[in-house]
Amino acid sequence: MRGMIRFLAAIALTLGGCLQVQPQPAVPPTTMSSWGPMGGFTMTSGSSCAGSVALSMQEMSVSASCFTGDDNIVMCTDTTAPNPVMCRPASGYLTVSGTIGDTVAYARVR
Repeated sequence: MRGMIRFLAAIALTLGGCLQVQPQPAVPPTTMSSWGPMGGFTMTSGSSCAGSVALSMQEMSVSASCFTGDDNIVMCTDTTAPNPVMCRPASGYLTVSGTIGDTVAYARVR
């Protein structure tokens, strides 16, 4: 009988929100390389810069130190309408071109 009361009390506390798991910390950045007869690659995980910009002109620049050069891989999409966009990374900034008034989301992948 006592076991059943403890079991029901544990369920009541869990459902009541008293027993909550704390959020886990972010995974630390990791670098992994792989090489083979046809070539290789290096992949780095960790924080990548991302954000969005509302275009008040046809071409705007976003300043961020995470953009390290024109070899960065960047994904961009127009979140307002199905209009074409162009993103061009450079050292210290990202140039975004598109339709005036649209919001463009961007993320640096590598």
